Amino acid sequence: MSQNYDKCAIVIDRDLATGLAMNTVAALSLSVGRFVDGIIGDEVKDGDGRSHTGITAIPLPILKGTAEDLRDLVLRAAALPEVFVVDFTAVAQSSRTYDEYTQRTAELPTEELPYIGVAVCGTKAAVNKLTGSLPLYR
Repeated sequence: MSQNYDKCAIVIDRDLATGLAMNTVAALSLSVGRFVDGIIGDEVKDGDGRSHTGITAIPLPILKGTAEDLRDLVLRAAALPEVFVVDFTAVAQSSRTYDEYTQRTAELPTEELPYIGVAVCGTKAAVNKLTGSLPLYR
């Protein structure tokens, strides 16, 4: 991905158990880190000169929403070419292998996928417009 973004947000199904929610955030974060250039800042040194690996250099709030919110967000974000979107489904979370995930996903149309998490990255205005009314995950 060659674009630099101002902001990313991750939205999680509000009804997920805490462990599943954290797994979803981790899976989405890995994809964002892999595909969004510039999201990871440079290495940082502390006062003793010890190095600390770079972390996200842009805001990355974790929000929550209903299953309908997630489906709507995926579809709206996918229609915006300037926005990076990665989704995570119950199919992915329940699959034992990546092959099983790809096979099971291929059997479902986009609008029937059971979304449980979505990450979006773009300009601050675009991300805020897509996620602005969703509350923080607490």
